[in-house]
Amino acid sequence: MIPVIAIVGRPNVGKSSLFNRLLEQDRAIVTEIPGTTRDLVSEVASIDGIPVKFVDTAGIRAGQDIVETLGIERSYQAMADADVTLVVFDLAVPADAEGIALLDRAKLQGRYVLVGNKADLPRAAEMPEDFVAVSAITGEGIENLRRKIAPSIAREESGFITSIRHEQLLREALEALAQARNAVEFGIPHEMLLLDLYAALRPIDAITGATTADDILNRIFSTFCIGK
Repeated sequence: MIPVIAIVGRPNVGKSSLFNRLLEQDRAIVTEIPGTTRDLVSEVASIDGIPVKFVDTAGIRAGQDIVETLGIERSYQAMADADVTLVVFDLAVPADAEGIALLDRAKLQGRYVLVGNKADLPRAAEMPEDFVAVSAITGEGIENLRRKIAPSIAREESGFITSIRHEQLLREALEALAQARNAVEFGIPHEMLLLDLYAALRPIDAITGATTADDILNRIFSTFCIGK
């Protein structure tokens, strides 16, 4: 299963901006209005080559209306379901009791990382413990955060290859990926790069049993009488 990382915090601490920065794309809507995020937003990305699902949550505060209250309940559920919780504080404002209570809840529920966002602004917060300082706007500290998360999502299981055929197919995939990497380094057009990536995918499909174009053609010729 893909590890799940929930991003939680009080309204306006920059959860959605951090979510977008970790994804390296504008996936969540970001405004200065507290409570913009009302529901869970999720997207899959990778950390150290490991696919993970990031979940952006509604800011946790006393609900202003029924919709926001439902969003907050889902935020708490996301924390409970997550493999790792990023508890985000705003370094530009003093930490409050509700933020500390949220951190305590994350500690009780499992693995967590305390994140101090808005490190590009003058600091006003006294953080309750060791934290990773980041700026979702400038990107400062994001790589440190990725390194902090990585040990918590690293897969403990290992595998080995028992088939000579699988070994050969995997070697073919690695060779195609090496060619794709060289294509990127030499600035070869994307169309040519895609050929290398497809060449890397075909051996994997052969191992997993995915249907390929060759399989379809072989079935057509074996089943139907094609006119000469």
